[in-house]
Amino acid sequence: MSSPSSDRSGPLGDAPVVRRSGEWWLTTPVLSLRVDDPLFAQDLDRYAADLADAQQAIGAFRSARGGS
Repeated sequence: MSSPSSDRSGPLGDAPVVRRSGEWWLTTPVLSLRVDDPLFAQDLDRYAADLADAQQAIGAFRSARGGS
């Protein structure tokens, strides 16, 4: 598993959530709400780390197969 995503910024896949300045925000086209629940924020951190690990594994797999 990679390091916690506390230093990462940006959207979390296709989810309506983004990390800005070390804080998670739920987003819509017209509104953003900061995530104040520390347990929910920890879950988002874990999910972000798992997603990054999966993307890295897929990249390695594609490289091993010739870049498909």
